[in-house]
Amino acid sequence: MDPEDLLHLLDDQQARRLRVIENLLRGRKTVSTLYWGQRYDLLFLLGLAKHLDRGGLDATAQALVSQKLATWTPNEQPQLRLTAKGRQRRDQVPTYQPQTRALWPQLSLAVARQRLLLSVQVVSQYAHRTARYYPLTTDLATRQAVRQWFHQAKSPDLATQIFTALTASLTQLPEATAQVLTAGFSGYQQPGLTNQQLAVDLHQTPWEIYLRHIDGVVRIAQDARQADHPLHALLAPAWQTAVTRSAQATLRAVTTTDLTLDQVAVQRQIKPSTVREHLLEAAIMLPVTALPYECLLPQATRQTLLAALPAQLDDWEYTALPADLQARFDFFTFRLLAIWCDKGGAGHAGTPND
Repeated sequence: MDPEDLLHLLDDQQARRLRVIENLLRGRKTVSTLYWGQRYDLLFLLGLAKHLDRGGLDATAQALVSQKLATWTPNEQPQLRLTAKGRQRRDQVPTYQPQTRALWPQLSLAVARQRLLLSVQVVSQYAHRTARYYPLTTDLATRQAVRQWFHQAKSPDLATQIFTALTASLTQLPEATAQVLTAGFSGYQQPGLTNQQLAVDLHQTPWEIYLRHIDGVVRIAQDARQADHPLHALLAPAWQTAVTRSAQATLRAVTTTDLTLDQVAVQRQIKPSTVREHLLEAAIMLPVTALPYECLLPQATRQTLLAALPAQLDDWEYTALPADLQARFDFFTFRLLAIWCDKGGAGHAGTPND
């Protein structure tokens, strides 16, 4: 990631923890990382760079600081804030904003991407009756899934069906994004271009090309959720719930029984703290209607805490609450309230100004 790319993940009003951005990219799903990812509106980054080393953004961040585009904010955990010069630079060089990014945590991006690329190659070669060719390098699971799909879908009209379906998806995307995706396809007498090659050709950073590529993949996968789509059987299984199976089970136990959270922990044979972590994960990743807030966060509790907290969510600190409120309400309740407010609970405006 180039400094210009990181610039667009920062803000001049809200100091942001570099380690949170790093952990999002690496796919670390701790409640803290997910919560701050929500606050920064960066949850779409989740798992986009799983091979990034710890500290892999440090040099990039320092380059911004050296250019006086960002500054470190003193804190227990280092935070970055754009300077006025940094905001001006960010606004002068806008970056690509993916259309489908809200859906990214719900799709296994690597699975969908590999299946799509290999299936396009296979169908292209099949349409030209090519018996021998070098398939894209993918994992065994991808090869098996595409092979099974192809044998079931194979017909004289398959190439036309795929072409029509892909065209319908691509026309919904910006022209440059459609160009990036199609240029990356491999097929008959057409080796796909890499993101690095496209970045040079289109005068964009490899990261921006990557965002466009993923945006195109997700658009096609979204359209393929329709049962009559020719890629439905191949891409539909790549969709997943945004929370772990264990968190789903905990949420189900909470919403379908009258058990207390501690009783749910006993029933599920997990720690009470784990139950609360599961619920916070679900609160962050799922719609506000998915949790029984009226039970977990009664109106009297909300009113009491909100009366003692600052207007801006980023200024909230549990340890700054009066001792009597800390004795009455645990950190779980405090964090759940913050999530509820950030999602528009009671019309609370928690989003910082851009």
